[in-house]
Amino acid sequence: MDRPRTKKPAGRAQATSAEAEDLRSAIFDALATSEVDEQLLRRCVWTYVGAERHAGTSPGHVIMSLTEVVEAAGISPTSTRQALMRSVILWCVEAYFGHLGGDVVGRDGEAFSDAPVLTSLPQTGGPNR
Repeated sequence: MDRPRTKKPAGRAQATSAEAEDLRSAIFDALATSEVDEQLLRRCVWTYVGAERHAGTSPGHVIMSLTEVVEAAGISPTSTRQALMRSVILWCVEAYFGHLGGDVVGRDGEAFSDAPVLTSLPQTGGPNR
């Protein structure tokens, strides 16, 4: 597997570019294991995205770079690669825009999507009663 090399955005300092390359390599290494440690991968993605955001890289460029890293990892079967891609993009958006409050897609008990849904309004002794 070849580690992906992405073009650096215009105006980026060499040291910052080297740091971004190291962080992409850490993501690639986390993906290259036989059993992906999702917590480690998520931390790597959050660190990379935070550095890119601080450097002024647009969210679209960050997502494209992460997509290239996941594709270069050669994960198979396709369904596993797609599931990891969805997670990586979700973590990217969370890291870039500062989502708070747990797992939006509902894999933990405190996610917004796991909140109880109110099916009817509670009965009150309001003025119409």
